[in-house]
Amino acid sequence: MRRRLKMIQIIQTIFAILLSITIAIPFIWMVIASFYPTSFDLFQNPPRLPTIFRLENYPDAVQTISMYKLIWNTLIIVFANMVFSITASILVAYGFARFKIKENQIIFFILLATMMLPWVVTLVPSYIIYSRLELVGTRWPLILPALGGNAFYIFLLRQYILGIPQSLDEAAEMDGCSKIGILFRIILPQCKPILATLIVFSFVGSWSDYVGPRIYLASNPALQTLSVGLQYFQSTTSVMPWHLLMAACVIFTIPMVITMFISQNAFTEGIVTTGSKG
Repeated sequence: MRRRLKMIQIIQTIFAILLSITIAIPFIWMVIASFYPTSFDLFQNPPRLPTIFRLENYPDAVQTISMYKLIWNTLIIVFANMVFSITASILVAYGFARFKIKENQIIFFILLATMMLPWVVTLVPSYIIYSRLELVGTRWPLILPALGGNAFYIFLLRQYILGIPQSLDEAAEMDGCSKIGILFRIILPQCKPILATLIVFSFVGSWSDYVGPRIYLASNPALQTLSVGLQYFQSTTSVMPWHLLMAACVIFTIPMVITMFISQNAFTEGIVTTGSKG
């Protein structure tokens, strides 16, 4: 029996390694391609490693598309979305988890139903609303939706809070702590894993968002984000500088990789414990 279990573990490990390598191949090739001296070297058959690793591709890519400005524009939207969406989601989830009212479950199911709507369904109505409010061409259409929270974030937070013993709330309330005080002093300190998970989701989602900035900021290139700025390589030269584009893509992915690497333990714990609570 032990030998059989060991064989199963070995097979699972080998499968996981092969799957990881398969998933990582495009990223590895992107990193290698970012060091080619010219774009034509990327299309060699069979593919070969670059004979000269051109580190100048990275500063050239940054200069070509004014990447510092694009990164600054992106960070404004990213951090605004993180602060507003997570804060609003915490307050709403706390209400669903701790305040018992008759319509609680009905309202919660209606909230979950909004997750079933594809974003393309609301895209045109949203654009019409922001256009009539004269907000198209500004950052507000990309930030205002975060003020209402995120249905998925609310669901995860509610499930996590339900797993925290309510006796802690009652003890704090007997000591004179208010409802808001319970949230910030009792609930949130125990929600670090799920909060780290939401930070990762929010950061990666806002950082890599292409459709929103492409639609709402098309009339104002000065506010464009990095995800949209990468396409500007097509207009810089008659021939696509693929080696510079790959360097820019590597720079684009670095913040997401760093965020995931730093918070991977809390991220994993938040996902696992949320699935077992409530």
